[in-house]
Amino acid sequence: MFLLHEYDIFWTFLIIASLIPILAFLISGLLAPVSEGPEKLSSYESGIEPMGGAWVQFRICCYMFALVFVVFDVETVFLYP
Repeated sequence: MFLLHEYDIFWTFLIIASLIPILAFLISGLLAPVSEGPEKLSSYESGIEPMGGAWVQFRICCYMFALVFVVFDVETVFLYP
């Protein structure tokens, strides 16, 4: 009934297409230089020494307002023409 051998090229392509990114991530993880010093872990602010901590409390209402604005702005751009 079903001729599965006709899909051999598809399965081969799917396996190779899956293995290439996986191997790329694994190889880059093994070969990447690892140097975690105090200079790398410090926050960077336009070349100026940072004042205070890098973590600042952020109110969620500002973030939600920005998201709603972007959604309606994009919707308006697509509906306008």
